[in-house]
Amino acid sequence: MADKSFLIDTTKCTACRACQVACKQWNELAAEDPVPTNRGTYENPPDLSATCWVKVQFTENEGDGDTPTWNFVRSSCRHCIDAPCKQAAENADSITIDSDTGAVLFGEGTASESYSKIRLACPFDIPRQGTDGRLYKCTMCVDRVHNDEPPACAKACPSGAITFGDREDILAMADTRLAAVKDDGFPNAATLDQRDVRLVILLADPASMYSLTTRA
Repeated sequence: MADKSFLIDTTKCTACRACQVACKQWNELAAEDPVPTNRGTYENPPDLSATCWVKVQFTENEGDGDTPTWNFVRSSCRHCIDAPCKQAAENADSITIDSDTGAVLFGEGTASESYSKIRLACPFDIPRQGTDGRLYKCTMCVDRVHNDEPPACAKACPSGAITFGDREDILAMADTRLAAVKDDGFPNAATLDQRDVRLVILLADPASMYSLTTRA
């Protein structure tokens, strides 16, 4: 089985959040506690958590005239090629790399790790701690992938915004799609961290127009 990767094409995302629901359902994750309340936006819950591993971020930007525009982007583990979280772990078995897919996996041993240290090491501020002390995040649905099924989020996406497959195929697709988006009138389009992560995000607009959580 070759290394795997995602392409998240934000130009196709409608923020339906089917990916959020599918992740919850497949992984049997509990409802958020406390229950999220209306915050004046369709975006909910307000943040990732130990029981929310995938979240669609909403950003309202000024459009032409009085019509605002919305930019949507997925927040979840990007499964770094050289994972800083693993480098920060004290126990080598706490965070492992799946040899078949390249997925970065958090084990039970993360309960003994320093949560603040692991979270700070992540360039994208992804890990969250559960009440049991363990750290949690997207698993790339390795249980599904090992059985020749796509991750739940990719299967559920109705607009084709999430593509999953062999890494080299995904990188080639990202290059082709980026060229097409630029030709369609989006000169600032870009793919983020393409060579460094297994979850590649394609943006049509400048990154400042999206709610992207990153650390310098």
